[in-house]
Amino acid sequence: MLILNQKYKWLALLSGAFLLAGSAFAQDSGPLIDLLVKKGLINDQEGEELRADLARDSSAAVVSTISGGKSTNSIALSGRLQLQYAGLSSDQGPAYVSQFFLRRIYVGFNAGIGSNWTANFNYDFSGSNFDKAFMEWSGFWGEAPIALDFGLRKVNLGYEEYTSSGSLKAIERSPVTRFMVEPNNGRRLGAASYRMGVFLDGGPVDVRKGKSTGFFYGAAITNPQRTETILDAAIDGSKSSGSNAVNKPAYWVNVGYSQVMAVDRKFMVGAAYGQLPDVGGAGNTNYGKGYDISLYSVYGDATLGRFNLAGEYIHANVDGVLDAGAKAAGPSGYWIQPSFMATDKLEAVFRYSDVDADGRGIRTSDGVRSAPAVRTGQALKEYYAGFNYYFVNQDVKLQLGYVNGETSDGATEKVSGIRSQMQVNF
Repeated sequence: MLILNQKYKWLALLSGAFLLAGSAFAQDSGPLIDLLVKKGLINDQEGEELRADLARDSSAAVVSTISGGKSTNSIALSGRLQLQYAGLSSDQGPAYVSQFFLRRIYVGFNAGIGSNWTANFNYDFSGSNFDKAFMEWSGFWGEAPIALDFGLRKVNLGYEEYTSSGSLKAIERSPVTRFMVEPNNGRRLGAASYRMGVFLDGGPVDVRKGKSTGFFYGAAITNPQRTETILDAAIDGSKSSGSNAVNKPAYWVNVGYSQVMAVDRKFMVGAAYGQLPDVGGAGNTNYGKGYDISLYSVYGDATLGRFNLAGEYIHANVDGVLDAGAKAAGPSGYWIQPSFMATDKLEAVFRYSDVDADGRGIRTSDGVRSAPAVRTGQALKEYYAGFNYYFVNQDVKLQLGYVNGETSDGATEKVSGIRSQMQVNF
C-alpha cells in the first residue's frame, strides 16, 4: 500500500509540474521518468506511455497557445538555406562572374486544421516571393485518395521543375527546363511553374513521390500567366484590363506510373500537357492578342542499385512568333542525367541538355544561371559534370560541378566555369 501511495504521489507531482511548466517541462521530463522506473514506482512500459502522453499534451498546448484557429491540431516549421558560388566566363568578352550568393532562404509553415485540411506556406526571402501558399483538402473520391489545392503552387509539368530544389542533383535545373518555364524575358516562355488556381492530385502520396507502386494523375485550372511576385498573386480583374489583358483560364493535365521493386530498384514514367491562352506571340509584349501556348512533356526516372538515370523531353507550340505573327514556333528540348553513388555519401553526376528555340532566340544566360551573355542564337547545348557529398542525406549536402554551355544557329557564344552549393534543410 505504501508503494502504491508513493507511486500516485510521484505521478501527481509529475502531472502538476507539467501543468505549471508546460512544454519546457515535457522536454526535460526524461530524467524524472527514468528515476520513477529505477525506484520501481512505474515499469518500463508505463514510463514509455508517460513520455508519449507528455509529448502529445505538450504539442497540443503549444498549438493551442500560438494558433488563432480553434480547430488547428498541428503546426510544423521548415526551412532551407542554400549558399552558392558561381565562377563563369564567356568567350565573347563580357565581364566574368565570380560571386558567392544566397540562392534560397526558405521559411515555411504547415498547419493541420481538422481532419482533412492543411494550410501550406513557404516564402523565399532571397527571391522575395512565395514558393507556395495554398490550402489543401485531402480525402477520397470513392476509394481513390485525392488532394485538392487552392492557391499558389507549381503545376505538374516539367519533371525537373517540380522536383524540389533541395533534391536537384545538378545544382540548377537544365537549360531546357529554364527556357520553357522561367519568366518570359522575350525569349524564355514562362509556360509552367508557379500559377494561381485550383489543383487536383490523384493517387496515394507515396506513389506520386515514387516511393510506392501505382498510377497517379493530376489536373489544374489556373491563370495563364506565371505568378512571379507577391503583387502578381493578388492581381484581380480591375488590374488585368486593356489590350494586354489575359483573363482566360489555363488548363493542365498529367498522368504517370511508379513501380518500386526494392529500395534500390524502381522507376517512374509520366507525361503532362498544358494549354495557355493569350500569353504567346513574339517577345513578351503580345499578351492578350489571341496568341496561345501549348506544351507537353514526357519523362522517366529509373534506379538500379547505385545507378540512376533520369530524363525529359519538352515541346511547346507558340502562336504568332514567325512571319510577322502568321506562323507558330515550336521550341523543344531534352535533358538526360545519369548519376552514380560511388559510396553511401559521395555521388557522381553528369547531365546533357539540348534546346532548340525555333525562332524565339536563346542566350546562354537563358539556360545557364548566372552566365554572362551578349549574343543570341537559336540553339543551346549544355554539359554538366560534378559530384554531391551528403553529410546528412539531403538535409546537409555539398555540391560542386563544372558547367559548359554554348549557343549556335545564328550566333555562337560559349560559357564555362564552376558552380558549387552548400545546403541545409530543416
